[in-house]
Amino acid sequence: MCTLSYFLTDDGYELFFNRDEQKTREMAIAPSKHTDNAIYPIDPQGGGTWLGVSHWGQTLALLNDYQSAFDITAVKHSRGLLIPHLLSNNTPALSQLKNMDLSGYAPFKLCIFPDKLSLNNGYIAFVRWDTKKLIDCQVESLATSSGVELETVTQKRKQQFKQFIDLRYPASEQFLAFHYSKAEQGQYGVNMQREDAMTVSISHIKVGNTIRFNYFDKQSQLISSISCLKVAAA
Repeated sequence: MCTLSYFLTDDGYELFFNRDEQKTREMAIAPSKHTDNAIYPIDPQGGGTWLGVSHWGQTLALLNDYQSAFDITAVKHSRGLLIPHLLSNNTPALSQLKNMDLSGYAPFKLCIFPDKLSLNNGYIAFVRWDTKKLIDCQVESLATSSGVELETVTQKRKQQFKQFIDLRYPASEQFLAFHYSKAEQGQYGVNMQREDAMTVSISHIKVGNTIRFNYFDKQSQLISSISCLKVAAA
């Protein structure tokens, strides 16, 4: 259960990501710079991550695909390990995915923001793995996943998105207000709250001449920020 939104800028892009998890899940390790030239948090349970950005400026965001049926006994790898692997070199992630054997992974959706992306350059790829094939999906300003009531949750969050965001003049403040917003019926809010699950972290990645990863862990109430100069891909 997660929500992703973004907007493009003259020299790059900004994306925002709410991670929703079971309340019993172990708290994630805050983002840090890793030896594979990328910045990302770590989920201790699987050892991977749901969101990461390379020092070249390529960002990958992973959403679980709860609606695709799959054989759990066939799952050999954690989906969260995909992002560190794909960001470990400067080869475009989509090219790597198309040449990978994904048969050991549970269903997922992956949003790929390329390193040279901006208002006037590049495009965002959004793909879905249903355990049989890799499918191109429509790219929208808002993507969400949910293990329950997906259609209703998506509709409610799109309505909230329209209330907060002016796509003619997008700004960080609008998107942050949206991602921190709650709903009277907690399961429908972007800042989600259910009896068994909740939004556990809110991330904001800004890519331009510099890269910044801002991270708020709701469980510990800690805010962290990691930044680096963007380097040119070889």
